[in-house]
This record gives sequence, C-alpha cells and structure tokens, in this order.
Amino acid sequence: MEIDPKLRRQIEKRLELSENQREIEVTENWMKELEAIYKKKYESLAAVQVAMKSLIERMNNRVTIMKRIIREESMT
Repeated sequence: MEIDPKLRRQIEKRLELSENQREIEVTENWMKELEAIYKKKYESLAAVQVAMKSLIERMNNRVTIMKRIIREESMT
C-alpha cells in the first residue's frame, strides 16, 4: 500500500513545521538562559566563567540525552 504523493508531501510539510517550531522553542530557552548570565552582575570574571560552564554542561547533557534517545529509537 502506497501513500498518495500529495498526502505524503502534506504530512512531511507538517512534520517539518513541527520540528522547526520545536527548534525555535529550544533555541529561545537557551537564549534566555544565556541572557540571564549576561545580565547578572558578577563580582569577578571567574564567577562569569562558572556560570557559563554550568550552562555549557547542561547543554552538553541535553545533547547526550537526545542522541541516546535517537539511537535507541532507531534500533527499535
């Protein structure tokens, strides 16, 4: 059974739109986190570096988790 090409394009377009919207939401979230670091008054450069390192670690953890989820889903 084959899907109608027109219906397939519509489904692909909706999926791409949904993926793009999700990417916007994720990017806006990280941007807010970074802006909070930027706006905060720090006593030293070291304090800024600690805040940035924390954000970077959280981002790395998220990427690792998402890669694991994708890998596990592709195996099923």
